[in-house]
Amino acid sequence: MDVVFKIILAAHIAIGICALTLFWFPAFSKKGSPRHKKFGNWYSISMYGVVISGILMASLSILIPELVKPAAFTADVDNSKVRESIVRFAVLLLHLSILTLVAVRYGKLVLTAKVDRQRLKSPFQLLITGALLMSGIAIFWRGMIDQHILMLIFGPLGIFISLTNLHFTFKRQIKPRDWLVEHLGGYIGSGIAAFTAFLSFGGRHIFASSGYLQLAFWIAPGVIGVLFIFFLSRKYAN
Repeated sequence: MDVVFKIILAAHIAIGICALTLFWFPAFSKKGSPRHKKFGNWYSISMYGVVISGILMASLSILIPELVKPAAFTADVDNSKVRESIVRFAVLLLHLSILTLVAVRYGKLVLTAKVDRQRLKSPFQLLITGALLMSGIAIFWRGMIDQHILMLIFGPLGIFISLTNLHFTFKRQIKPRDWLVEHLGGYIGSGIAAFTAFLSFGGRHIFASSGYLQLAFWIAPGVIGVLFIFFLSRKYAN
């Protein structure tokens, strides 16, 4: 089973690198152009691949941690603590996968629905958005208890994305171009999650000894992304 897990992990990393690269093409293409649409679709597909592989890895790690990471369980360590550590990481990965799914799917739905928000009220979309909200609260609460910095970052991010999505879905009146702001916000939100995950998980060994610089790299995508969303909101709101 550990071989299967490693194959899924390799696929997750490869697809993730593709997604991180593809993110920039629609971001800097003319909005609505064929190039923007083409790379936007490729980005969505690659992010769905990241979601599927992430959910698979998280589920396997939660259900059978001893089988997917047998090398971590040895006679000279406390196996219960090893198991707890693996499961905690897997729960965070599952939360990130749900966050990415909600952000990408929401960004795609508002693009096709525009001012008609019935598609945003589909049972599946409301289900995964509600799951993200509950997951965000649980992750943040656990992060407060354990003083786990990544949980303290991704928990509130999940809460923020789910609440803002629900606000647009159910608010009484919307402006004609609000859907465009929501579309951009959804895709940028997924990008924030992807780049933060890369810098915190993939880049943790690179920045392991850099102290506050490491924390700055973890927080930077969220800060830049939120500022970018604010700027675009002001630009396209009217």
